[in-house]
Amino acid sequence: MAAVLLLYYHLVNGGGFTGDETVYIDPDVFDGYSYLEVEVIEGYEVDIDQTLLRQGAIVYLLCDLNDMVGEFEESFQSQDLTKKIISAYKQCELSEIPEIDDLLGLLEVGEEGFNFQEYQAILHKIFNLYVVGMFSELANKIKP
Repeated sequence: MAAVLLLYYHLVNGGGFTGDETVYIDPDVFDGYSYLEVEVIEGYEVDIDQTLLRQGAIVYLLCDLNDMVGEFEESFQSQDLTKKIISAYKQCELSEIPEIDDLLGLLEVGEEGFNFQEYQAILHKIFNLYVVGMFSELANKIKP
């Protein structure tokens, strides 16, 4: 959970998905893929937020995907990392964030028909709902 919170901190500090947010996360501690379908053992749900871990794993992958789109504009779909993320999606491992369907649906048209503005709009929506929303939810739990 600490890795997800650190990732979310950097996303909020940068104002959204801007690039390279995952450099702050040690991949030996949190790689995203290992937490896509994590299940918290019964009795530990009070201390470990399964939903936060699953959603954070997806957000981590979206950071990597966004890096691929930004760095390899003309060939991002042929990059191994992009293929790995799409493979995880096709295996239904990204269902914790339903908006991912629309986002990755944009990739089906190829780089030449890719709607970057729509892609950015969906990323922004995910950022607001799941990253900013998580901090808002935590702040509202504070008891006076």
